[in-house]
Amino acid sequence: MKALILLATGIADDTRAGPTPLELTDTPHLDRASGEGRLGRVRFAPTNERDTAAVALASVLGYDTRRDRLARGVAEAAGMGVELQRDDLALRLNFVSTWQGRLADFRAGRIGRVEARLLIEALSAEFEGEGVEFHAGQGYRNLMVLSGGRELQVETVPPQEMVGRQLVDAAPYGRDAQRLLDIVNRCCAVLEHHDVNRVRLDLGENPANVVWLWGPGSPEPIEPFELRTGRRLSVVAGVPMARGFGLLAGGRAPVIPGGSGDLDSDFEAKRRAALTALDDSDVVLLHVAAGNEACHVGDGEAKGELLSRLDGELVGPLLDALAERGDTRLLVTTDHMTSASRRSGPTAMVPFALWGPGIKALRAVPFCETAAAQSDLDIDHGHTLLEYLLDSAPANLPRGSSSAQRPEQGSESAR
Repeated sequence: MKALILLATGIADDTRAGPTPLELTDTPHLDRASGEGRLGRVRFAPTNERDTAAVALASVLGYDTRRDRLARGVAEAAGMGVELQRDDLALRLNFVSTWQGRLADFRAGRIGRVEARLLIEALSAEFEGEGVEFHAGQGYRNLMVLSGGRELQVETVPPQEMVGRQLVDAAPYGRDAQRLLDIVNRCCAVLEHHDVNRVRLDLGENPANVVWLWGPGSPEPIEPFELRTGRRLSVVAGVPMARGFGLLAGGRAPVIPGGSGDLDSDFEAKRRAALTALDDSDVVLLHVAAGNEACHVGDGEAKGELLSRLDGELVGPLLDALAERGDTRLLVTTDHMTSASRRSGPTAMVPFALWGPGIKALRAVPFCETAAAQSDLDIDHGHTLLEYLLDSAPANLPRGSSSAQRPEQGSESAR
């Protein structure tokens, strides 16, 4: 039995604030997956660990992040083709915009690749010969590598969690944090006077006036996915972090032209690549980061539009293609509960749907947060979800009936 995992980041929200975009948007193909299969909830992040995209990515592929540790910076480096030495410290570098000492925009006005590359070149020139390397990625997403930094004890906070907060509340901390703070301060001095930012200000755009360093880590071996599961892995993704994890786990990770990981990502190209990968892989992870980007636009409309695209351009055609193949199960899930302005907590359970051969439906239910919470299938340790997906005869799926039905449009209990 083969498996295709659609990890669509950022599509689920906390229902306590009212109906969510997922509940209010018409998604017939997602509903088909949950209605013809099994809907449930999964907790990807262990207790006391941040429910980040990186944690969910590792967990959905069966890695227990309590012992299988992989830093964000290391995965980013692998996905960008940057070879790390054993003693290097790699960190994700975001260009961000600040205002009066607060983080205003963690994407620096969605700065473009050309502008970001010019800034990265200026930072590289500033630190030439000092063992600090800067690598251009995709717009605001970049990388910094600190030679000999493996032993530094530093902790960082993801910028998307700190929008509107004082910078002093989110600075790197730990015994050796001052080393990073000194680098950040020098970078800010370079960015302040750079022509890219002067032009952006003249055009009324947010400047990339601060670098945000986070996700530090040094190279560590990862047990190959094929060795631990006996299955061949492919990862189809636009963002370097997801591609990098696939490569580090011994899988294939083709570069997808047009797969930007942003709102303009080419879903059709990613769908074709995922289906092609099934021909010579047993497990294919299709990573879609556009949901996270949509939820930070600031309103539910953008997210609703993204969900409609996801449903029509990815989920529907995938269901039809997999039904024709007859040898592949589909898992649809997300990374964490999120929204433009709130997070539900560090260990929230998110919805998932299992669909395909051997998965028997109990009752037709929509794919949404409310229906998932009413299902009888909760998986508390996310890394075990892969076992349910790959089990050739999943008798271990809990039996019972779900009481969740589609509420009327506009109902407070959502779709």
